[in-house]
Amino acid sequence: MTDSTMNLDDFQRLLWGFAGHRVITVAGRTGILRLLAEKDCTPTEIASKLDLDELAAGKVVRALTALGIVEAEGEHYRAAQGLREHFLAGDRDVVPFLEHSHAMYESWGATLEPWLRGQVWPVAERTPEEVRRFGAAMRAMGAQMARRVADVLDLEGVERMLDVGGGWGHFAQAMCRVRPRLHATVLDRPEVVEKARTELAGSEFEERIDFLPGDYLATDFGSDYDLVLFANILHQETEDRARELVRRGAAALVLGGRVTVVDFAIDDERRQHLLGALFAINMRSFGDTWAEADIRGWMAEAGLDEGEHINLGPDRWIISGRKSEGRSSAS
Repeated sequence: MTDSTMNLDDFQRLLWGFAGHRVITVAGRTGILRLLAEKDCTPTEIASKLDLDELAAGKVVRALTALGIVEAEGEHYRAAQGLREHFLAGDRDVVPFLEHSHAMYESWGATLEPWLRGQVWPVAERTPEEVRRFGAAMRAMGAQMARRVADVLDLEGVERMLDVGGGWGHFAQAMCRVRPRLHATVLDRPEVVEKARTELAGSEFEERIDFLPGDYLATDFGSDYDLVLFANILHQETEDRARELVRRGAAALVLGGRVTVVDFAIDDERRQHLLGALFAINMRSFGDTWAEADIRGWMAEAGLDEGEHINLGPDRWIISGRKSEGRSSAS
């Protein structure tokens, strides 16, 4: 059994993680993070500008400093240098995701224990406002991840790609940006495709990205792709469905093409990667955080040779398999 170095002090600090999360999301909801991304302010200025209580604003901004989200010089505070661009409106803005994270906090608090005791984790139908917030959150974080993937993934020779469950096409756009000859097809639900087409209209990618409305579990993928991308998709599915998606992705490739998976990282025992282990709970019984051994196994069954493995920091990875001559996918 692996020894843990945690003691009671570490344990108490861990238990207070709930407060740190709430401080961050509330600072986003109240405008503190945007304000401190724009300029340095004192707690008095923050309170005056945002119509907040001065005492509370001071305590919150000092907690943000202790968390590393904010920097301080005397009584002046400013968002950390590496985070400022992500708190300002624009294509790197993650503040909409904080709204989603704030709501997840509420959901987990109400449903985790009942689920653990054998009850069904309730999934209520989202209101129009919740749908809007969720879409904004996924676009915010998806755009960041898409740029990181496009910067490190080898796209040499890739001229046609299928982005399965690609939403608003952020991964397709990021890859088209770094690969000028690339044309992409994004498969997603009809209501998502309708909005995505509207957003893309008139942009530089309108002629290079097309959309395929449908259910990726049932809609024909087509064929002759150099790359089939599953970005943050397999964790939403059961093992059988994830395996079948990889098989269908492999069948849609040209020889030499790749199936590429972008997802949360987790070790084979599923207990060393904290974010991966926590996200597995978020997927309840309908999905999971899949280990590399799972993904590689599905790729091998689908007739794919082992390809690249790229770590995107400690919590995400890119895993690829290539279709070579002499191999065929399992039926």
